[in-house]
Amino acid sequence: MTTAVCFQCGHLKFGSFMPCDQCQARPRTDDEMIASLAMSDHYFDQPTLEQMGQYIQEHGAPPRLDPESEKVFRRNFEEIKASGALNQLYEELDET
Repeated sequence: MTTAVCFQCGHLKFGSFMPCDQCQARPRTDDEMIASLAMSDHYFDQPTLEQMGQYIQEHGAPPRLDPESEKVFRRNFEEIKASGALNQLYEELDET
């Protein structure tokens, strides 16, 4: 199970790219998806994710990645995107 932080409201949710059960936001732009990928338990522990959620609630936006980390996450995201997995996921979500 993947725990992630909603890029919009800061709520902890299941899955980086899944809709938030609190605010129904779903990452759609590349930047939203990269932030959502970064703010997951694949990369950070639960207390850090909770801090990120609190930051979003206080500032209305996710914390900024440093330039080197952003390059790494962007590369990771491009690999996920190239695999076609996101297209398949979003097609399934749009059908429901």
